[in-house]
Amino acid sequence: MRITTNMIRRNYQNNLYSTMGGLDISRKQVETGQRISSAYEDPASAARAAVLDRRYARNQDYINNIESSESWLDEQESVIYQISNIADKISKDYSVAAMNSPIGSTGRDTYAEQLRNLQNTMVQFLNTKYGDSFLLGGNVGTETAPFELTDTGELLYRGLDVSDPANAAALQELANETSYVDIGFGLSFDANNQIISSTAVNTALPGINAVGYGVAADGVTSNNLIVLVGDMADILAADDFDEAEYSRLWDLFQEGTNQLKDTITELGTKSNMLETTKNRLEDEAVSLQEQYSSEIGIEPAEAITNYSWAMYAYTSALKIGTGIIGPSLLDFLS
Repeated sequence: MRITTNMIRRNYQNNLYSTMGGLDISRKQVETGQRISSAYEDPASAARAAVLDRRYARNQDYINNIESSESWLDEQESVIYQISNIADKISKDYSVAAMNSPIGSTGRDTYAEQLRNLQNTMVQFLNTKYGDSFLLGGNVGTETAPFELTDTGELLYRGLDVSDPANAAALQELANETSYVDIGFGLSFDANNQIISSTAVNTALPGINAVGYGVAADGVTSNNLIVLVGDMADILAADDFDEAEYSRLWDLFQEGTNQLKDTITELGTKSNMLETTKNRLEDEAVSLQEQYSSEIGIEPAEAITNYSWAMYAYTSALKIGTGIIGPSLLDFLS
C-alpha cells in the first residue's frame, strides 16, 4: 500500500484537531473548575449534578428569604421598642403619685399636653414604613397609613375605631392577618388550601396586636394603649382631677405596657429561630457544594496539570507538522 502525501496530511490534521479539542477541554476545566462541560461527556454524573444544582438554588432562595425576613423583623422590633420606651417614660414621669393635687391644675394641663404629644409620637411610630410597606399594617397596601388618631381622640386602624365594640369581629380578623414566607420547612397547605403555620414563618405584625384593641372588662374603657394615654390626658385637663379614675386607667396602661414587652420577646424569639435556620441552611449549602464538586468538579492542581500536558502535546504537534508539511511551489510564488 502506497502512503501518499495527502494521506499523511489528512491524518496529521485529524490528530491535530483532536489535540486542539483536548486542549480546549483542559482549558475549560481550568476556567470553570468542572470536569465536564456538557452532559454527553458523563450523562450519569451530569444528571446527579443537575439535581444537586437545583437543591442548591432552592437552598439559596430560602437563605435570601430568611435574610429579608430578618431585616423586616428587626425593623418591627425596633419600632415596638421605641414605643415601649415611650410607655416606660410615661410610667416613670406620669404616675398617679406625680399627678396628685399639689401640682395644681396648671401643672396638670402641662402634663396633659405632654401626654398628647407622646401619644402622637407613638402613632407616628406605628405608621413606620420599611421600603414601600408599613411594618405594623398587617397585609395593608402602601397607599394609606394603617393608624390614624382623629381630632376627637379616636384611634382608627385600617379605618376602624379600635375601641368600638361594634368593630370587634372585624378587628379580630385584621389582628389575625398573616404573611407567610417559605424558609425550607416544607411549605404545606391544609384541606382549605390555607398554609399550615408550622411549615412557614409569619412575618406580619398587625399593630393592634402590640398596642391592643377592643374594650376592657367593664365594657366601656378602651383596651388600646394609645387611646388610654389620651384618656389619661383628658382626666388631667379636667377642672377636677379624678385621682381614682386616673389610677384605674393607669393600671390598664401598665397592662398594655407589659403587652408591648411580650411582643418584643415574641419578635426576638422568631428572629432567633430564623438565625438558627439560616445557619442550618448555610451548612447544607456547603455540603451541597461538596457533593456537586465530587460529581463533576476537578481539583485545581489536576486541571492545571491536564492543561499543561495538553498545551505541550499541541505545541509538539505543531512542531512535527512543520516537518511533515513541506514547502510547495506556491510558497515560492509571489
